[in-house]
Amino acid sequence: MFTRLALAAAGIAAVAYFAPVSAATLATPTPVAKDAMVQQVDWRGRRHCRYWRHECADRWGWGNPRFRRCLWRHGCGRW
Repeated sequence: MFTRLALAAAGIAAVAYFAPVSAATLATPTPVAKDAMVQQVDWRGRRHCRYWRHECADRWGWGNPRFRRCLWRHGCGRW
């Protein structure tokens, strides 16, 4: 039992050691075609969406469908 466990652990360690994977490869976004049904979304961050939440609220009021549509059009809608 112990021999099998040691061999399995050695095999996993060897694969992890010899696998050529870098952080840059994992962090690079994959290009998506413009005509694809699913496209990547750029969530810009809290400051950007905070600004647009207040801007859309000034234009349309808080929480109504036009407010949510305004947020969605500026990349901040999560509905």
